[in-house]
Formats: sequence, C-alpha cells, structure tokens
Amino acid sequence: MPRKPLIRTDLYYYHITTRSNHKEWFSLPLSMVWQISTNSFLKALKENPVNIAQYVLMGNHYHLLVQTPNSDIDKFMYFFNKTFSMNLRKLSGQINRMFGSNYKWSVIYERNYLQTVYRYIYQNPLRAGLVKECYNYPFSTLYYHHRNLQPGFPVQRKIYYDVNEPSINTMLDSEDLNAIRTGLKKTIFKPNSKRRY
Repeated sequence: MPRKPLIRTDLYYYHITTRSNHKEWFSLPLSMVWQISTNSFLKALKENPVNIAQYVLMGNHYHLLVQTPNSDIDKFMYFFNKTFSMNLRKLSGQINRMFGSNYKWSVIYERNYLQTVYRYIYQNPLRAGLVKECYNYPFSTLYYHHRNLQPGFPVQRKIYYDVNEPSINTMLDSEDLNAIRTGLKKTIFKPNSKRRY
C-alpha cells in the first residue's frame, strides 16, 4: 500500500504514533526508554523546532501531539525516530529495527476534535489498567503538567484542555473509542460517529 501524501501545515496539530517492531515490548525498562526518548527530543528539536503538546510512552508504542511551525513534520519525525531507534538499539544490544514501520499521523483540524484526541492520548495508561488516574502515569507529559514540573524537554503547558479537569480521568466509552481510533487512521481526523464531540 502506498504511503498517503503528507499534509504540511503550521496551523494544526498532528497526532503521531509509532509502534515497536512486531509489537514487541521494549526490552529496556520504561524509565530508560523515557530517558532515551527525552534525549532524542532534545536533539531533534535543535534540528527541527516543533511545539510538543503531549507525549505518552507505552510498553511498545508512543503517542505524540505536535505542531510544526515550519510545516516539516517529516523532517522532525525522521530525526527523532532515527535518534530514538539508534539509541534504543545501542543500549539494548539489539541488532534488528526497533520500530515496526514508519510513524502514522493524522491532522486535527477542529478544536473540539483536538480536545477529544487530547483526552484519548492521556487515557492510554488508564485503559491499559496501569494507573487509576491519568496523572499518575510517570511516562506521560500529563504526570509533569499535574505536578508543575518539566519532563526534560520543552512542552506546551496547555493547549485547549485543562489537564486538571476531572473529566481527563472519565473513561471514553467503547463507541467513542472506536470512532476515535477509526478517525486517527485518516489523514484528516474525523471520528466515525454521529456524535458531535
């Protein structure tokens, strides 16, 4: 299947996700993987500055919400994933590729959709049963926002959603989840649902 043509924008956010090769768990402790990704962000940001709004690292993938002032998401992601992968491989002693395929992306044009995706990203650890409140997952920028700390790389403190709102921990129902997941497979995010978010 050919790659979808890249939409370049400096106005809207991209939801980005990348999964490990064969969906295998990272072979290093997540605390180490978080530090590797933090260092990779710092290097990539020097080459291609972007505005990072969210980052959540899971056991075999990550979610990123990012805006590109220079409309160069491809350059930033190439540098970030290359650096991230190279350092993961080096520290784990693995020789195979670390990520299964190219990153997947979707542009979020509407503000109400952005709030929905924002909540969806931060609820990943909650859905996985890793924490009872999104704030307490240590490999998420929300953990740092909630404690008024810096995660080790520049992150926008707030976009359109108050991370301290109780609704951040109110689970999305299965209909909403399916609609969001379908929407994120499209180049322009649009949930496959009759609901107006």
